[in-house]
Amino acid sequence: MTRMMSGRFWNTLLLLRVLLLVTAALPTENASAPIRDDLTTEYAKRIIRQSKVAEMKSLLDTNIAPCEDFYSYACGNWHRHNPAQLLRDIMTDTFTLISKGFDRRLQRLMQSGKMKSRLEEKVQDFYQSCIQVKRDDVHYKLALRNVYREYGELPVLAGDEWNSSDFSWWRTVAQILHKYSKNIIFDVKIMQDIKNNTINRVYLLPADNDKLSNSDLLNILEDAKVAEELEIYLGLNSHQARLTSKQLNELTRKLIKGFTSNGDAFEDNLKLYTVNELQQMYSSYLNMTEFLGLVLGQENVPDSIYVYSNNYLNNTLMTLQETPTSTLANYVLWQLLQEYLIDSPADQLTKWCSANSRKHFDKLVDHMIYERYRSAETETEVHNMWAEIRSIFRQHLTGDRHDWISNTTRQLSIEKLDRMQLFINAYDNENFENLYGNVTVNKLNYVGNVQQLLMAHAKRNLDRLYKSPASPDVASITSYTPAYNTMDNVITIPVAFLQPHYLWDSKYPQALKYATLGFLLGHEMIHGFDNNDNKTWWDSRSSYEFEEKRKCFQAQYNEYKYGGNRLPPNAEQSENIADNAGVKLAYIAYQRWLEQQPPETVQQETLSGLEMNSRQLFFVAFAQLWCDDVQSLFKSTVASSDDHAPSMYRVIGSLSNFQEFSWVFNCSQQARMDPEFKCAIY
Repeated sequence: MTRMMSGRFWNTLLLLRVLLLVTAALPTENASAPIRDDLTTEYAKRIIRQSKVAEMKSLLDTNIAPCEDFYSYACGNWHRHNPAQLLRDIMTDTFTLISKGFDRRLQRLMQSGKMKSRLEEKVQDFYQSCIQVKRDDVHYKLALRNVYREYGELPVLAGDEWNSSDFSWWRTVAQILHKYSKNIIFDVKIMQDIKNNTINRVYLLPADNDKLSNSDLLNILEDAKVAEELEIYLGLNSHQARLTSKQLNELTRKLIKGFTSNGDAFEDNLKLYTVNELQQMYSSYLNMTEFLGLVLGQENVPDSIYVYSNNYLNNTLMTLQETPTSTLANYVLWQLLQEYLIDSPADQLTKWCSANSRKHFDKLVDHMIYERYRSAETETEVHNMWAEIRSIFRQHLTGDRHDWISNTTRQLSIEKLDRMQLFINAYDNENFENLYGNVTVNKLNYVGNVQQLLMAHAKRNLDRLYKSPASPDVASITSYTPAYNTMDNVITIPVAFLQPHYLWDSKYPQALKYATLGFLLGHEMIHGFDNNDNKTWWDSRSSYEFEEKRKCFQAQYNEYKYGGNRLPPNAEQSENIADNAGVKLAYIAYQRWLEQQPPETVQQETLSGLEMNSRQLFFVAFAQLWCDDVQSLFKSTVASSDDHAPSMYRVIGSLSNFQEFSWVFNCSQQARMDPEFKCAIY
């Protein structure tokens, strides 16, 4: 029997043993009695720990030496258990599994009927309206037609009867944005001034449109998908559908192509203009004053607004001017319909409707689900871990560890660190009655429900004009990963991350907690001190030294190959810098915690069945946080569309720069994971 077969055989036996233990733990005196969720006994704790052992061991590929390729050693069998699928999930990773786990909790709750309030019942009614929709239902199609006909007819349906002089793309886009907060081509947001958080500003930004990519195969698949939808929802024949799909997606690709990052941070691409200046600059394309008046109300047009990327705005307006009006009308009205289409096969509808309910009731859903597994003990542990990691970084800033930072900049950094806060995004102080109290939800009218929710969202956006300045809710946008908000100097943790048995559980060794959530806290903390954030308050000497150290990361990561090609040049390196510092800070924090524990606690820091000491367990848990599988055809797309390095290099890059990793695994000086030259900033 080979080593690989032996490992799989062991894993199978272990999983079977865990299953038998769980079965044995269930009450048998009454088969109809509900299963009790009592996992506090020592027996139950052992089951949970053994389950984690089985999971971690099943991902390892022990045929690969950890000192040669630690990612493949830790994640070599991920693809066997979580394979990427060409037509469904072209990429699988830990964060997706966590998000899907949260959606399953919501799905079970929606089906249970155990709602605690009228607002929770609205979420359930929306879910019920969603799962009852059938694509071919005549009433559903009639409702869709009523949605777009509010703004005219689709040229592809009207044919020769359509009059281009009746359609203005920018007026229609503005009207839709005002009523439904649906951004098409452009978005207009109201949030605090990025340079002065005491006032609100209006921002003209690109619309959210990331459906298409630079992968020819993905684009072909998307063309086919849109053509199929045009046939189903609008009744086009196959020839019309294919032609229209190609026109719509080609326009989308042109718009996305114009939205190319120059490597600068978000704020570096913003420029403040008076509305009169924009009116003069773009009068041949649109009436900017009227456009903003349609979006915000004529009485609310500001004197000046921020514009994101002049190049993007110029390229977009030129592209639109060169596009036939009929194509623009088809595009705008089809984009409007996207909010109402059921993007799921029938056998996956309940899952899709759960995720869709979470999308429309995001804050309320996060709060109501979290309340059902919330643990004060866990929250205290998380905040204590954060305090430890922040304290360690503060000590490093205070001492001589970072002597390349000038004393003036060092003091400003310490003051900023002391102000930095951590929040678990449970939305405890949110007034949900204000958000959803006036929204009417009918369990038999899905399209009407979506309209109601979009209109309520649009009203909340416009109300920001009259409220105290506030930054965008980054956590609700990226609800499956921790985030740092540079405007507020706050780190937020989504509640989905604290679901039991994923990254965090009271029965798990602390090594697993520090290696996952501890690392992510350190990573986000460092974003407050990277080259995206330090440009305005660092002195010239500190900025110069930072830049010299940053070049080391740029050279290192540019040598890595993914999908047969080198990683694209990345001038910022902020994500790689945060990865490298985050794992070091989390490891130091874990070491300090370990040194303060009695022997019986230290003994619990290993897992029976994994032949590793606690420090090795830390690094394996860190690496397995980044396990993923990506369809090989799309690896270049993944590498080029994300500021983060591909997952394998988030592991290999950061650990090969960390000497303690090499010591823990006894790597030789010739090992690939222990290069002679190592990059470091923090």
